Amino acid sequence: MDPSEIVRIYSTSGTTGAPSYIPLTADDVESWLTGSARSYAASGVEPGQRIVSTYNAGPFVAGAALAAFERIGLVHIPVGTGNTALLIRAVESLKPEAVVLTPSYAAHLAESHDLRESSVQRVLVAGEPGGGEPAFRAKLEEGWGAKVTEAMGVGDIGPSLFGECEEQDGMHLGAHGFVHLELIDPESGEARMMEEGAEGELVLTHLQHRAAPLLRFRTRDHVVVRMNPCPCGRAGPRIRCIGRTDDMLIIRGVNVFPAAIREVVNEFAPRVSGRILVRPRAAGVKQEPPLPVSVELARGEQGGDELAEAIGTKLREVLVVRAEVELVPWGSLQRSEYKSKLVEL
Repeated sequence: MDPSEIVRIYSTSGTTGAPSYIPLTADDVESWLTGSARSYAASGVEPGQRIVSTYNAGPFVAGAALAAFERIGLVHIPVGTGNTALLIRAVESLKPEAVVLTPSYAAHLAESHDLRESSVQRVLVAGEPGGGEPAFRAKLEEGWGAKVTEAMGVGDIGPSLFGECEEQDGMHLGAHGFVHLELIDPESGEARMMEEGAEGELVLTHLQHRAAPLLRFRTRDHVVVRMNPCPCGRAGPRIRCIGRTDDMLIIRGVNVFPAAIREVVNEFAPRVSGRILVRPRAAGVKQEPPLPVSVELARGEQGGDELAEAIGTKLREVLVVRAEVELVPWGSLQRSEYKSKLVEL
């Protein structure tokens, strides 16, 4: 490939280290848009409907997917990151049927504004795990009065590679024909069968990318695979992201993802807000029990030892990990207009 064919260069956010730069040819851009359009169209949005987006156009890869909304016939209303007042005004004035944002931001908005009677019928979440957690999803749907589906991209490979259909049973690969997916054991690197219920790290390979294609790229996303036929008719495996390998902690041989802790805690709503923060006592992945976990109470909730004990018992039953649960007042833990951290390093 001649360097003169490069038409764009994006950057990863550098979450796990120094950011990397991703060159694209015109064909690469087209492939990204096609895959993203398929992923978002799976959610059930229809041509002519209005959608408010909260992702910025650059310099990160997520911005490359924004043109996909026009590609599937939506009326796109971009407000960008950190513009809550503008977003609420757009929802009230322009009556969009859909919004796209991170799960953390969707939760923050549902908590700080009454959106249950708004025009929004679909909330499309992406950018971090959480949108597929049943208890967390149910809380978002109640707060928005809308259906929640999730999408997922991988910065080095492409934006919005996966999108969830209205069945809400895992994300379909929208980038089929452009990306090949595999599953591996995150520790040994050995391949795992793509079969119903299989878990492992997602590995992706570019099939048509011309500028800096990647072969067997380790995403560090830990996923569960669904292989049973989907009623929507889309073929191929579906995935649910349950956490990132970078966030995983090991407590006496047990792998624990912070998102899984949040999902258990959300079962105690409405007494808790659903926000958590894991506070490891030592540096590194391996931790000794009990694992300190701060759990935020709901507004006006006083909590008590019995609630902390109940949450701790449930965590041990579900995740096989002993936790030291600290209940903290409502408003103590971070709210975010983008992504929220679940682990305090």
